[in-house]
Amino acid sequence: MKIKKKVIAILIVIALMLLANNILAMSELVAQARPSTDELKGEQEVTITFSFDRYQQIKKGVNAFKAKLEYNKEIFEEVKQSDFQCLNDWEKLQYNQETGEFIAIKRAGSKAPEDLVSIALKTKQGVKATSTDIVFTDIVTSEGEKDINIEQTKTTINIVEDQTEKPEEPKQEKITSKKYTITEKYVERVRPNTTVEQFKANVTLENVTTDPQIVFINQEGNTLAENEIVTTGTIIKVGKTLQYTLSVIGDIDGNGKISINDLAKLQLHLIDKEILEGAKLKSADVDNDGKVTINDLAQMKLILIDLLEIEG
Repeated sequence: MKIKKKVIAILIVIALMLLANNILAMSELVAQARPSTDELKGEQEVTITFSFDRYQQIKKGVNAFKAKLEYNKEIFEEVKQSDFQCLNDWEKLQYNQETGEFIAIKRAGSKAPEDLVSIALKTKQGVKATSTDIVFTDIVTSEGEKDINIEQTKTTINIVEDQTEKPEEPKQEKITSKKYTITEKYVERVRPNTTVEQFKANVTLENVTTDPQIVFINQEGNTLAENEIVTTGTIIKVGKTLQYTLSVIGDIDGNGKISINDLAKLQLHLIDKEILEGAKLKSADVDNDGKVTINDLAQMKLILIDLLEIEG
């Protein structure tokens, strides 16, 4: 009986020694995560270098390892296989994007502290200021005899909001008028015999900084002076971005006033012999009802003989 108790005691001692050796081996080999920077803004990248240290208990050299990468996917873009780079002859790395696990091997075996792999992580656009951890868990390696479990390691990254003031977007140039009708391409309902100066007095400009603010160009391509009459077909350029064609009421032939020639052109249009288009068609709508009819012809005739005043 005494012999049996001695054997059991010896076995317990041996077991405790083996356990102590395992604990010692586990406590010696450590993993480390080293960031290229500890502060990031939106759409910036950090490289995390994953390494092993404290090889005192390693004799033959570790030749394989596995770990799990954990990071905040609301802050960082999804890590892919291409974001990993093996270092110091570690190779054959495989990454499971769904679980975050990655694994690699080394032919010669690692016997001294070294970097194993680097991983690139990029922050998403518009991330808010916060602090976040990149963690490596479930770390295990081996010399070919048994698994060596290593405690997790992590690194902390501070996310800061970009304080750079964005350049103010240029304000949109605009022209408005209480007298004229301004559409995307045309300025309509301009009265006959209107000079450049008179036209400018009836429009309001917003956010126009050019000098001059408006340029008037006739159908021959010449710039009109302040005292010259605008006509149907006159192009006005407002600031840097806006351009319109003028439509003068009743001025179909483009001389700036109503004449017998305009009356004739309207007649030909009404019988589909010479169809009016664009600014000329808009000028023919004398009564401003949105269409060209016999009533426009009648009103044009009455204007010519001074029996009707143009409205507007």
